[in-house]
Amino acid sequence: MAPRFTVIQGGLSGRPEPRPTQAPDRPSVMRVDLHRPGGVDADAISAWRAMLVRNAVTDPLRDPDHLLPLAQHRPAGRRVAVALAWSHDVETGREALHGVVPLAMPHPVWGGGARPWQPVESEAAALVEQAAAEAVDRALRARLAALRRPIRLVGAVEPVGIPVANRPALAASRRAWSRPVPSERLMGVRPVGWQTPASEMHAVTAPDAVRDAVETFLTLDARTAERPIIADPAEASLVRVVSRLFARRGALRVEFLRRAGAIVAGTLHLGTGAASVPWRRA
Repeated sequence: MAPRFTVIQGGLSGRPEPRPTQAPDRPSVMRVDLHRPGGVDADAISAWRAMLVRNAVTDPLRDPDHLLPLAQHRPAGRRVAVALAWSHDVETGREALHGVVPLAMPHPVWGGGARPWQPVESEAAALVEQAAAEAVDRALRARLAALRRPIRLVGAVEPVGIPVANRPALAASRRAWSRPVPSERLMGVRPVGWQTPASEMHAVTAPDAVRDAVETFLTLDARTAERPIIADPAEASLVRVVSRLFARRGALRVEFLRRAGAIVAGTLHLGTGAASVPWRRA
């Protein structure tokens, strides 16, 4: 009797098995941390900047070096807390930042709700990714409701949009007071050689020279502005801190206009390249 054989098919089969077109989503958990503006650590700031790059946000006014000092020195009478929304991958343990929402917190006595903080200088302070907007909103509301004194969130957390191309001059945001003295009674002091002034523009970008340039700018502003920056300690601290932080990364440019040997105008620019914006003018 001929022996029986069992054939075991190996290698490639005649019909290839279909491959999944998309890997299944990994389970993740959204967590929201609340910090004071001065309590956001370096790791969170690095993740913040990485999120700016991912979402092609080049506006320097939404950089943590601007928003955190702004919330700390000029909160407009409200306590500001910074909410950071993280996703935690259950399988890999990795975390990713998907939302930064500065919040104007309620009064500790009178209460009320928390609102997304809206600084005067920029159009929006919150930075929330489009794909995670709903999850960030739910996690933020749950986090505020779980506090020892539950707080409700007033308004919705808007995802990041397309930056506005034509931004108005930020220096114009400071309200100008009209002079009570008639113009025909004003006197000006002109430097020697004003009849044929030769104007020249000088820019300072070197980190070791920026500090002195900022102080020169503040001195010029104190001489010429109706509301000098140094007259408001919070505003002066804000300008010095933001200038130092941006200069440390090579993202600050101080421009001076000289005429007849004297400095007659100055501008502080935040950012680099095409994303640079005039932040303060004198």
